[in-house]
Amino acid sequence: MHHFHLFGDRDGTGGQLRTTLPMDLETEIPGVRHRLDVGVRYDDSDPLVVSLVFEAAGEVPISWAVSRDLLLEGLDRPSGLGDVHVRPADDGELVIVLRTPSGTARLHAPAAALEALLLRTLILVPVGAEFAPGALERELDLLLPPGPL
Repeated sequence: MHHFHLFGDRDGTGGQLRTTLPMDLETEIPGVRHRLDVGVRYDDSDPLVVSLVFEAAGEVPISWAVSRDLLLEGLDRPSGLGDVHVRPADDGELVIVLRTPSGTARLHAPAAALEALLLRTLILVPVGAEFAPGALERELDLLLPPGPL
């Protein structure tokens, strides 16, 4: 059983989900995997993203931002373009493929636990409610320099 920790304001105006899931990193040797404890984070201030956080003792954590919609879609069918692909496996796992210029990582995650976390994200921020009125404009103001274009 996985425990999901919900952080946020009691009035419901903010929230985060944090948990750690065991995932297997597939190696180049067929059938050989390494068990990793991967942090899975969701923050309703960035509602489109689920972060996968990889930590190793003495190392700087590595975080991958993965589309929540991509993970949800990948529970049922192969999904993804570019650096991240997700697909269900026959054994109750979800395969998450992360590509970088230096290599590819194939993670096998427990589909039921990840689905439970994703359903909780939908309670915090339902699909279609990711951006409150004016939120896109505020985000653009942060990215663009002030003054006329």
